[in-house]
Amino acid sequence: MTCAPPAFETIFRIPGEHRLESAGMLGRGGRVFGICWFHQEYDRLDRLVARYETYDEIGADGAPRCGWRRYDEAGRLTLDHEVGMRWAALVERLSRREAETALQHPRDHAVDLVPA
Repeated sequence: MTCAPPAFETIFRIPGEHRLESAGMLGRGGRVFGICWFHQEYDRLDRLVARYETYDEIGADGAPRCGWRRYDEAGRLTLDHEVGMRWAALVERLSRREAETALQHPRDHAVDLVPA
């Protein structure tokens, strides 16, 4: 179940006049598998607006999940959202566009994500 990562600009709803830059990626293998992407958002005046951490993993409890966290420029957590399945499974179950929408903030889109 390999697939390309989500469109991060879509998930985070980055305004058109802002830019999102990759700040790296980390991975871990073994029983507790995971991939984590890091991004920074800048406004049109090149000021840091937010930092993002996106993850796709199987936790120590064996549960699959993917989600993200948004931190403000001072490093305070401002938003987060998690889905109870891996990204590839989400894309397999929904269309890619629906999967990216499901990863946006939960107030904006409700999807039944209980594995079939």
